[in-house]
Amino acid sequence: MPDRPAIIGGTSVRTGKSWPAWPQWDESERARLQAVLESDLWCSAYGNEVATFVAEFTAFQGAGHGIAVTNGTQALEAALAACGVGPGDEVIVPASTFVATATAAIAVGATPVLVDVELPSCCIDPAAVAAAISDRTRVVIAVHLGGRACDMDALTRICGEHDIALVEDCAHSIGTRWRGRGTGTLGTAGAFSFQQSKLMTAGEGGMVTTEDSELFERAWSYANLGRIRDREWYYHAVHGSNLRMTEWQGAVLRAQLERVPRQHRTREERGDLLDAELAKLPGVRTQPGDPRMDSRARWAYGIHFDERAFSGLSREGFEAALTQEGIPLGFRYPSLNELELFRQGNFVPNGNGASPRYPRGSLPQAEEAAANMVWLDHRILLGTPEDTLDVAVAIERIQANAGAVRLRTGKAVRFAGRLARSALGRRTAPFLPAAALLPY
Repeated sequence: MPDRPAIIGGTSVRTGKSWPAWPQWDESERARLQAVLESDLWCSAYGNEVATFVAEFTAFQGAGHGIAVTNGTQALEAALAACGVGPGDEVIVPASTFVATATAAIAVGATPVLVDVELPSCCIDPAAVAAAISDRTRVVIAVHLGGRACDMDALTRICGEHDIALVEDCAHSIGTRWRGRGTGTLGTAGAFSFQQSKLMTAGEGGMVTTEDSELFERAWSYANLGRIRDREWYYHAVHGSNLRMTEWQGAVLRAQLERVPRQHRTREERGDLLDAELAKLPGVRTQPGDPRMDSRARWAYGIHFDERAFSGLSREGFEAALTQEGIPLGFRYPSLNELELFRQGNFVPNGNGASPRYPRGSLPQAEEAAANMVWLDHRILLGTPEDTLDVAVAIERIQANAGAVRLRTGKAVRFAGRLARSALGRRTAPFLPAAALLPY
């Protein structure tokens, strides 16, 4: 009989242990930052760190071209702009993603059209994409959620048949490969994020990748205030914005990239180990891979949680119990169609004055994922095999004592919710609730 979980008086499975820190850094980052400091070349228009990072990162992912930008959100925006998306256009977006995937379309004047996802992958459903295409559809965005690649064979075929662009949201998929090719090279363009929680980071930062030389020139121009490469610096031909990455970020990201292959291998090995252990437990189903993936990034570890196998314990109660066991939680995205922004259509209408064609119906698979998925922080896959197996031990002991945990956490979660609402009223928070998660 497994020990009692910590939330009902047992000893935490992680007592006396710690997870690997994130971000990870060492003297390599320090030395590169010192070199930038002393160079007096802090802007990427003058220095070489960002340009070198672009060359190194695109080589790692296997991309033909890259543009380093301020963050992942604006990488998506620049990719859409380079695809010619504007007022009156529609961009198809999965409902299971961070809100920026959809708001990037709004930023360039287009209407995001939300579609459902497939379960258990939580990736965009190609059949839903095909059904949502209209004569105004310009782009489909495929989000490789948690590092798990979408069905790029089906999406490429659908987009090709309709002559629309396919943009990959690769914020979670640094290192993922599909049929031997890296994400960000499979569609028309890719958009990466280097925000603090991502698999390599400079706090913020992003990258647009593409195999299309003409699209690369348009994306570069958009990120550089409408300049044209190889023309005089103050020649501005089209509308754009200043999305340049700094030399500080480029220096840090070059150091970060050196660790990615080793970290990637470790996450893959630990992820496979945990998959095998959790397959033995009822009521938990992991986010599956796909045999067409040669390599899989693990930005987070996703579990489909079935409360029926846990004596009616809620997902929130399960997360609270995991937290007490010392298991760090990852992100929790709502289904975008449930956000007020999209329920009410609270975004700028199309520039032609027409009301946006925006579906307000249910997206059941995305809503189910939002309600029942539990995501664990990727740090659990960076420790020793024994560290990773602690996750399975924690889940097993919670399940074996699920009735008692449900009685305990039902009160605790309600109390935490009242405190959080009270704290919001005071504009300060006395603590982070059990389900507090890393930001995008």
